[in-house]
Amino acid sequence: MPKADETRPFERVWRIVRRIPKGKVLTYGQISQLIDRRLTPVGVGWAIRAAPEGLVPWQRVVNAQGAISTDKQHPGLQRQMLEAEGVVFDREGRIDLRRFGFRPRSAGSA
Repeated sequence: MPKADETRPFERVWRIVRRIPKGKVLTYGQISQLIDRRLTPVGVGWAIRAAPEGLVPWQRVVNAQGAISTDKQHPGLQRQMLEAEGVVFDREGRIDLRRFGFRPRSAGSA
């Protein structure tokens, strides 16, 4: 039987976010699932905010609707960063998660 990953939840989040390729995104909920729900999607957001500056490409994490949740803190910045990576937003400001979503096979491959 495989041993459970005992890495601290925040560190697991950071490891996953660092593996999201340019031009792709994951949702807070997907990351929560990848870490065996040891953090809620909101907790995943806190983990990303707690990362040392420059450690993770935080812009590649969006909400379940493919929209940006950081505009209150950084108006327009996340969208600008994602568009620079080739991510396209629709008229409602959402990303097509089927097209731009990252599909890791497991937390280890994320």
